[in-house]
Amino acid sequence: MALTGQSSPPPTTPFNSTAGGTLFPSAQKPRQNTGNRYNGGQLVNSYTVIKATSEGGDKRMLDVIFERLKYTIQAEWATGKEVAKILDTGEDVTVTPPARLTADQKKDDLYFAIWREKVKQHVLKLDALEDAKSKLFSTVWKLLSKIMQSKVAGQSGFSEKSETSDVVWLVKTVRSLVTDFDSAMPEILSVSEALERIITYRQPEKMDNAEYVRVLLSLIKVYEQYCGAYGVHLKAEKCINDDIAALVDEDGDPLTDDVRSTKRQESIRMYREKAIAMQIIRGACRKRYSSLRRNLATDFGLKTNKYPETIDDAVNALNVAEKQLSLPFKKLRNQDDLTFAQNGHGNPVAGTNGKIIDNIICHKCKKSGHYANKCPMESQDEVNADEEP
Repeated sequence: MALTGQSSPPPTTPFNSTAGGTLFPSAQKPRQNTGNRYNGGQLVNSYTVIKATSEGGDKRMLDVIFERLKYTIQAEWATGKEVAKILDTGEDVTVTPPARLTADQKKDDLYFAIWREKVKQHVLKLDALEDAKSKLFSTVWKLLSKIMQSKVAGQSGFSEKSETSDVVWLVKTVRSLVTDFDSAMPEILSVSEALERIITYRQPEKMDNAEYVRVLLSLIKVYEQYCGAYGVHLKAEKCINDDIAALVDEDGDPLTDDVRSTKRQESIRMYREKAIAMQIIRGACRKRYSSLRRNLATDFGLKTNKYPETIDDAVNALNVAEKQLSLPFKKLRNQDDLTFAQNGHGNPVAGTNGKIIDNIICHKCKKSGHYANKCPMESQDEVNADEEP
C-alpha cells in the first residue's frame, strides 16, 4: 500500500520506497557520492527496505525507516498521530471513550443528545483507527525485504496475525528479528541469546549517553516481549510475593485482589528500573566511565550503596561523570559530584595530566590520586599568586 501526498520528510535524508510505490516523497535531488542510486526513476538508498541481519540490516536502519514512516503517516493519515505510536512502543493504541453519564445527566435531554453525538464520533474514530492499523500492517509488510518477509512468515502464529492485519504483532516481530530474536528457534536458545545481547552490549566510545540508553532499552524491550519484566528473577518474585502477602489495609484486613495486583505491578517496575539502571552503568563506555564504576563499587564495599536505582538516575550519573571529566584540572578539588572511595586523605584528585593513580598520596597537598610533580593544587596556588595585587 502506497502513501501519497505533498508532505515531505525532513530534507536531510531523501527517502523513497521501492516496495509498493513511492512511500516517502523526496524533497531533494540526489547528490554525488552519497551512497544513493537510481532505480527505475526513483531515488534508492540503504534506508528504503527493512533488511534481515544476514543482509546487513540492523537496529539503526530499522529506527530510521520507522521514524520516516512515522513522519509520513502523522502528516497524511487521519489517525496518523495515534497509529504512529505503535512504531515507537510496539503496543496497541485506542481512543478514549466518552465518560458515562450520571443518572441526572441522562434526564437532561440536551446533555443526553450531546453525549450521543460524542459516542457516534467515538465509534467513527475507532473504525478509522482500525482501518489505519490494517493500512500500516500492509505498509510495513511491503517495506520488508524478501528474506525478511520469509523470516516473518516463518514465525509462530503468522497466518492468524496476517489475516487480522495485526500490526502490533508485526512491529514486535520485525524488531525482534532485527535484533536476532527468532521465535522459530528453540525458545530457550532465543531467550538466552536475547539476554546475552543485553549483558554484553557496550557503549561505543563516541556514542552519546542518550543514544546508548535508547539502544540498550530497545534490546531490553525485545527480551521483555518474550520473557517478562527485565530483572525480575525468581528471588525477586519471591520477595514481591512475600511483601504483598504481608500487606493489610487500614482495618488490618487482607488487601483486595485489585489492590494486590496494583502493588505487585509497582514492585515489578521498581525491580525493573533498578536492574536497567545497573546495566546502564555496567555497559557504559569503559574509557569514559571506569572511574565512576570503580568508585561506586568501592563505596558499596564500604557499606554505602550509591548505585542509581532508576533509569533517570543512571543517565544523570553518566552525564555528571562526563561533565566532571571535561572540567579544568584546577577545579577538580572543589567538585563533589562524583562518588569516590574514602581512604583517609579525602577524595582522590586527578593530576595535571588528567589521571587518577590508585594508592598514591601527594606529599605536597596530602591528597590521594596523583604524584607531587603532577599536583593540580600547586598549579592552582601559582594561579592565585599571580592574581594577587
